Amino acid sequence: MARVGKVQLTEQDVQRAIARDPGATAARFDSPAARRELLDGLVRFELLAQAAERAGFDKDPDAVHALRQIAVTKLVNQKLAAAAAPESITRADLEREYAARQASEFTVPGAVQIRHLRVADEKQAESLAKQARALAPDDDQGFAKLAVTHSQDLATRASGGDLGFIEAGSKLPPVIVEAARKLTTPGEVAGPLPTEQGYEILRLVSVRATAVSPFSSVEEPLRQRLYRERRAQALDALIAELKKETPVDLR
Repeated sequence: MARVGKVQLTEQDVQRAIARDPGATAARFDSPAARRELLDGLVRFELLAQAAERAGFDKDPDAVHALRQIAVTKLVNQKLAAAAAPESITRADLEREYAARQASEFTVPGAVQIRHLRVADEKQAESLAKQARALAPDDDQGFAKLAVTHSQDLATRASGGDLGFIEAGSKLPPVIVEAARKLTTPGEVAGPLPTEQGYEILRLVSVRATAVSPFSSVEEPLRQRLYRERRAQALDALIAELKKETPVDLR
């Protein structure tokens, strides 16, 4: 199809160029203009490649390493194709993986959203707790104003005492976690609770039920994970075999 110096460009070279283009199809190059453009690109590359060789860049350590890296990638893909192909992962594999990881990765645990306020004086705490209990169940902002005005917890006072969602195993003081998780109805108040920092008053904002992601929503991410894990295991096994064939001396 073309000659560049002593190198001939053939139809096979054109087909390989099409295959290397991830967005290309054979039909895209049906027109004479498109094929001419592709061939011109191959000629330009060959001119530059020959110039690079004349300049000695084909022996440059970085160029040699890049070439070896391509060769390694091709070897690995060939060797691992059967052992770690995505299509080798069955639905049973995925369902087994889902069951094993459901509780730890695919379940959002139940939690309670809490506002709080903290004061150092016990009598003041009792008075504020009484005011909190007098609020309507849906008057979340009423408690937030109490926290902004009276709470001595500088970290949460500006946000109206918002502690966010508290789950089992929270890093908050156990007395707060235990009392918070006993609240069941929005607007319900607990306290005053004596703690090392002072007296805590808690108010339940909302309850979040436990939610489990269905298998269908995580099937593809699971497939990709298993593929990566199997490929890594297969590569480790390949390296172990190669070490048996080729002595390795680490110094």
